[in-house]
Amino acid sequence: MTKYLMMISFTSSLLSQQLEFNSTLLPTDATTDSIKYVVTELLDAISTNDSIKAKRLVLEEGHVMRVSKKAGDNNISFRSNRTFIEQTGNRTMDIHERMWNPIIIYRGDIAIAWTTYDLHINNKFSHCGAETFNLVRKDNRWLISDWAYTVESINCDKSPLGPYPYK
Repeated sequence: MTKYLMMISFTSSLLSQQLEFNSTLLPTDATTDSIKYVVTELLDAISTNDSIKAKRLVLEEGHVMRVSKKAGDNNISFRSNRTFIEQTGNRTMDIHERMWNPIIIYRGDIAIAWTTYDLHINNKFSHCGAETFNLVRKDNRWLISDWAYTVESINCDKSPLGPYPYK
């Protein structure tokens, strides 16, 4: 009986602790590197208004979900990857998005990448948030099928990348 109580107490203690993911603890290999590359390239396409590059990186049938808080309410909006590609090519403002410490998990031909990011518009900090990407391997290439991000304008942690180098 004492042995079971000790096990319950130990298990309870473990479960009550907040678990924290640290990407340095997750293994890195050629597959995780190629997944990270696709996500990094998408952020580059966003930052350079490059719809041709964006189109090569996503499945057009997929979707983008945006979650932002305004006046305490969650505003959730959706758009297709096709619309995202079109909007990326038509955008005229200067955008720079960067990510850090991505967590990448995969099995077989599906993967998830989760990361934190910040976004700068016209050389000013706009917001930060979390981003998650669902990827699928098709014809030996990783493609982003669906992705979601939060828009947080307050309580943003400082980026470990340092301040954005405005020109």
